[in-house]
Amino acid sequence: MSVGLLAWVALAIAIASFAQSLAGFGFALLCVPIMTVFVAPHDAVIISTAIGCFSTTTQAYVDRANTDWVFAKRMIMASFLGMPIGLAVFVSVPETILRFTLGIVVIVAAFALWRGFGLTGKSNRIDWVLGALSGALSTSLSTNGPPIVFIMQARQIQPNTFRATINTIFSAAGIASLGLFIAAGKVDNGSFSGILVALPVLAVSVSIGYRLRKHVHGDRFRTLVLGLLMLSGASAIVAALTH
Repeated sequence: MSVGLLAWVALAIAIASFAQSLAGFGFALLCVPIMTVFVAPHDAVIISTAIGCFSTTTQAYVDRANTDWVFAKRMIMASFLGMPIGLAVFVSVPETILRFTLGIVVIVAAFALWRGFGLTGKSNRIDWVLGALSGALSTSLSTNGPPIVFIMQARQIQPNTFRATINTIFSAAGIASLGLFIAAGKVDNGSFSGILVALPVLAVSVSIGYRLRKHVHGDRFRTLVLGLLMLSGASAIVAALTH
């Protein structure tokens, strides 16, 4: 990978990791589209997965005191249950239809949250349903975030707990995905060099994000999360219409 491409990778990682350190999610949402402007999709996905894994695991560990472990374990188990379903959908339904449908649903869900939709009941059924959906999306579209973001926002989970818990959930999925890539021999010299360049950039960007977290709370945090959720839906629709 050339010096110019490595510099572009570093820029993509800087933007994505900074946003993710503030909101708790959105790394792959921002990283992959920016990176693939000049970098091959294969390398972009591998680098994003590896750096995202480092990012979420590190933040999950640092913020572990704020993690809702009961909720995190429930969502992780539910997502594992949904993964085989997503794989079946992946091999039988066109990706364009999946992405377009996902985009519409995510935008409608984000709008509902913006209008004040919330969950106050104690039933865990919706957690299991959306957790399984997250797992299904992970194996069908590599996009597992929206259902988890929706349920956590609907339950009005506080920012510190939101970030710590969602990073714990994403960390489990990221470690599993990275392990599969390594086992399949998908990490080549190009993607490995990108990972090495991205690691120090990740450290600096996350450090800056942590310093600014105290200014992102309440309505600011909610606006940031819902804005990224809207962006996630829009990017899925654009991807469906352009591929």
